[in-house]
Amino acid sequence: MKEIRNIIENLYELLDDNKESNKSIEFNSLVVNVLDKLCNEVEALQVNQEALEESISFLNEDISEIQEDLFEEVSIEDLEAYEDEYVEVTCNHCKKTIFIETQAINNNEIIPCPYCSENIVI
Repeated sequence: MKEIRNIIENLYELLDDNKESNKSIEFNSLVVNVLDKLCNEVEALQVNQEALEESISFLNEDISEIQEDLFEEVSIEDLEAYEDEYVEVTCNHCKKTIFIETQAINNNEIIPCPYCSENIVI
């Protein structure tokens, strides 16, 4: 960007030094103005791009933290708590294994098999 800015400044100087015809000066002036505006737009785009890169970086960090929270390893204590809450039972009809809450078994609830829909006898 600095190089482009320097070239534009040189064009301004050449424009001032070169006092040829009015049409030539007007044309050169318009070209320099267009280049100047383009340079300003490119600088604005660069600033916006840097801001977007920073925002994306922050979002990436936030997503990484969320992934760590979601996919954190389950501790042995958590696994033991799950084991206490559920009992492994085999369906008498389709012979498939399912896990049923201990509380449901203790309450003598009728539990249908999710595979064959027959009631599981415990």
